[in-house]
Amino acid sequence: MESKIINGKGIIPDNATEIEARTFFICTSLQSIVIPDSVTEIGESTFEGCTSLQSIVIPDSVMMIWSSAFKRCTSLQSIKIPNSVASIGDDAFAYCSSLQSIVIPDSVTEIGESTFEGCTSLQSIVIPNSVTKIGKAAFRGCTSLKSIEIPD
Repeated sequence: MESKIINGKGIIPDNATEIEARTFFICTSLQSIVIPDSVTEIGESTFEGCTSLQSIVIPDSVMMIWSSAFKRCTSLQSIKIPNSVASIGDDAFAYCSSLQSIVIPDSVTEIGESTFEGCTSLQSIVIPNSVTKIGKAAFRGCTSLKSIEIPD
């Protein structure tokens, strides 16, 4: 069974271990998705340009969010990143203009370049002590950012 969209909902097979690159690339009708617990990686540009996607829950099985995974998901308001994720790739949430806040879990050690660039509604972010590298322009253009907690 392949990944597909039915009535605006993304369907991923229960035994999938990875959502491959560009699986839902520019699927503007995608409104919601349930990612099965078997998935360990969200591939490059998997949901890029899914302008109707409003929220997503990433299961605890996911360890890697690749580059541009959610780039230009302009309706995405919230996302929960689980404690299993170690790395967030370049541009992963770039230009998600409706994203308002995000908490980076303690498991993350690296935030890629331009990860949150252009997130014009982002008001607060908490970065844990586990983060050892924040890429260039990670928060460029976050014009509503009022609060950022950075470790000592």
